[in-house]
Amino acid sequence: MEHQPPHGEGPPTEPTRRVVESPSQPVPAATAPVAYESDLVERIDRARFWANFGAVAATLAAIIGVIALIVALQAKDDANNNDGSSASLQRQVNSLESDVSDLKGKTSSAGDTTKQLDQISKRLDGIDGKITKVQSAQSKTDASVTKLQTDLSDLTDRVDQVEQAQEQGASGGP
Repeated sequence: MEHQPPHGEGPPTEPTRRVVESPSQPVPAATAPVAYESDLVERIDRARFWANFGAVAATLAAIIGVIALIVALQAKDDANNNDGSSASLQRQVNSLESDVSDLKGKTSSAGDTTKQLDQISKRLDGIDGKITKVQSAQSKTDASVTKLQTDLSDLTDRVDQVEQAQEQGASGGP
């Protein structure tokens, strides 16, 4: 079948001419239309659904991971600043763990998603353990600082007493 230019135009220009000639015999057309089995189509639809579901669950897991990282960084900053917000941080971590548990319940049918959520839960447990260690170290540091302040106060009082005794001894007192 040769290309016919539209009415009133000349032959095609050099770049648009056919490079390959048409075969001398026509190519036989497909005799039977392609038929899909409904079972195969259903399987493909189910696979597509679970793939999309897994992608959504993985996205949620990534978001929870980012939140956990933010909470951990905030916990580190709070521990360094010693502003006493450890209880608030603990409540936030508990709330986050509760959210993770709820999410695990909703996605129990997706095996890979459940594994990812378990990993996130383990990470949160690790963060919780680190927070507990930081709080313990912080309370030990607070106790040490209090003891040092007391010792410094006692030492200052002794120095004052020694200075008074020297002044009295220099002025000829008893």
